[in-house]
Amino acid sequence: MTNEATVPTADPAGLPITGPVGPVVQAGQLANAVAQAALIDNEGKRVDVRSRGAYVRIEVDGGECVLRRKTIEEALGRPFQMRDLELSMPSFVGRIETGTQQVRFYLGHRTGTPAQEGSA
Repeated sequence: MTNEATVPTADPAGLPITGPVGPVVQAGQLANAVAQAALIDNEGKRVDVRSRGAYVRIEVDGGECVLRRKTIEEALGRPFQMRDLELSMPSFVGRIETGTQQVRFYLGHRTGTPAQEGSA
């Protein structure tokens, strides 16, 4: 990937992404695999991938980005555990829901009191 690389899957007019969410991953093999997985696992949505030197920013349009373990494994060509993504992900956009088979980034609005939210 080159600096400022953008890979749109939709909206080739270059309009800004609406409701962007997704990971920021340290540059390297895993970042490339996550970018490929974002394109596959979020088919039909616009996916922007921007290399910033030390990290790669991956943003998916529409307020939700799903990354599946199986897709990342296929892109890497080796077994992969989702917890390893967290080690290479210094930041992300949106909220996050993690699991052993997939991770989901999404836009969410807080409902309830701060005490209720802290216990979730």
